Amino acid sequence: MSAEDTLRVIHAWYGMRGDWKRVTELAGPEYIRHEPTGTRTVTGEQVREELYARGYVIQWEYNAFAEGDIAFVTWVARDTPQGDMSGVQAYRVADGKLVETWLSAVAPAAWPAPPPVGEGDPEANKRLLRRWYEEMYEQRRFAELAPQLCGPVFTRHEASGTFDVTAEEHGARLAEAIAARDRREGATQMVPEYKAFAAGDMVGVIASARSTGSYVQAWRVENGKFVESWWPGFAQVNW
Repeated sequence: MSAEDTLRVIHAWYGMRGDWKRVTELAGPEYIRHEPTGTRTVTGEQVREELYARGYVIQWEYNAFAEGDIAFVTWVARDTPQGDMSGVQAYRVADGKLVETWLSAVAPAAWPAPPPVGEGDPEANKRLLRRWYEEMYEQRRFAELAPQLCGPVFTRHEASGTFDVTAEEHGARLAEAIAARDRREGATQMVPEYKAFAAGDMVGVIASARSTGSYVQAWRVENGKFVESWWPGFAQVNW
């Protein structure tokens, strides 16, 4: 599918606003859901019944971008019965329906409303992400490469909320966290499997970090550097 066709399905899904009879029009007969606690396969009818049983309708604030049949959505749900929530979710679309989704965690925080997708070079942004993982993470070159790969102000949307760090601060933060991880587990490969998808100034990843679980994450790139990131946390399992 084209990115435009994929996004039409995504916008229809997030625009249902309680019109649950449309669920089976938009979710495939088999819908694979990679969730924080594991993977399950459901039917469109089962998804519809789950939404009916939830008993309330979320008014989403979201940003979506797509590459081919894969879409990434950064979303904010405010004032739900469980409080404010935010997340990053990826979807695969086939034949005009959602057939697979990845949601690693939900942040118990209200991130600022995500910005619209801007102009950018998707292939360059994916190369930047590869450097992030394969040079900075795997070679443990945080102090050296964080200033090359991050903007001078790097806005982080995480489970604890939203905050700004400098490239140097983020490099030091990562170095400390990974050093502690290496002491516990040995200096093994950090992210052995990942797939990156990009459009405009946005890039997203579906990844496995082995001992800490799988995750989805999205970034915004400006002037060839990461300037914003959305990361709600790891799943409890590897999908």
